[in-house]
Amino acid sequence: MGFEHIGINLGKSSEGALCPHGVARGDKCEECMVEAAKSRPVWRTVKKLQRESKFSRQSPDSPSGEIEINGDKFKIEAIERSDSPELTEVQGLFERTFGKEEVDSEEILRAAVEGKTPFGTKDGVVYKVFVVKNAEGKVVSTVTGGSLDLYDEQNKPTGKKMFMVAYAVTDKECRQGGLAREAYTSAIMDSAIDAESDGKELAFAAGEFTYTSENFWNKVGWSRSYMENPEDPKKYEEVKYVQPALDFDEDTGLPAEGSGEAPEHLMIDSFGQQPPSKIDVMQTVRAFYRWNNIWPQEAFKDNPAAYQAHLDYNNKIADEFEGDLNNNGQLIFLTKEARERARGKGLLFREYAAADHGQAGKEDF
Repeated sequence: MGFEHIGINLGKSSEGALCPHGVARGDKCEECMVEAAKSRPVWRTVKKLQRESKFSRQSPDSPSGEIEINGDKFKIEAIERSDSPELTEVQGLFERTFGKEEVDSEEILRAAVEGKTPFGTKDGVVYKVFVVKNAEGKVVSTVTGGSLDLYDEQNKPTGKKMFMVAYAVTDKECRQGGLAREAYTSAIMDSAIDAESDGKELAFAAGEFTYTSENFWNKVGWSRSYMENPEDPKKYEEVKYVQPALDFDEDTGLPAEGSGEAPEHLMIDSFGQQPPSKIDVMQTVRAFYRWNNIWPQEAFKDNPAAYQAHLDYNNKIADEFEGDLNNNGQLIFLTKEARERARGKGLLFREYAAADHGQAGKEDF
């Protein structure tokens, strides 16, 4: 699930510098967290994940801390400094899992953690890296991503945010043991706290995934989305999400040679609340593109025409996705198991076979 973390500056909240309890926005406010736990669906999901976990958490209310299973202890940490030596370990884990040529460089990783694009401009999203360390202090699992604002048709913030998962990776000697699940739980907790401290709500978690990883994400609450055939309510088709190009020609603004679109499976979790609407899905996808695929204007060497061509390219893909949603019937969200049950009741599902590409092997976590 490699991503190029290239975004545009979405700006800062225009709200006051302090949360309702007098804590600086962006800092962790325990009272905000307690209030969020009482009112937000995401916290019910967090409690469910913790309740069903094989691990015990030393500090269930904190994203960071010690976890234990059968006497084996691990430590979950958020890497927030771009000069952290652990980022070299994270980079190594990425490269061993996906291949060096398939992932961003360590330099880009460190810039993203600092909240900067590869071009040195300020990014509107800080790249979050949660790691799990074993008793020897070695990084053995990581979940990374970003907390993205959702925008309406007038390009105004809706007050909702979503956490986009970029990577979920575990050292091959520790896979299938639940460590990535714990790192994911911590990432969601951290994003929910940040959203609450900024007066917003973490409404969704989402990402684009290989076909081999569906079982893992189903187990933490995620589902694929399917569109009803408007002419036959018994037929459903998986939404056809497309990842735009990740590399662009700085002179033309169009995809660089060898770079192009890639069909991917889109998965979303609404934390047990009402399933996402078509508008929610569209806002989520546009947030993906805004962060991962749209380069800042500075990348095009003061060439307004190239920048506009670049925006037009990305907007065209987003508009085509939205048009496909609007031309079909209702959206439903189903796990693999739920689809099998529905098939037993006579419903038909067409999977997005084009997204089953590449050399995806067993789950990497």
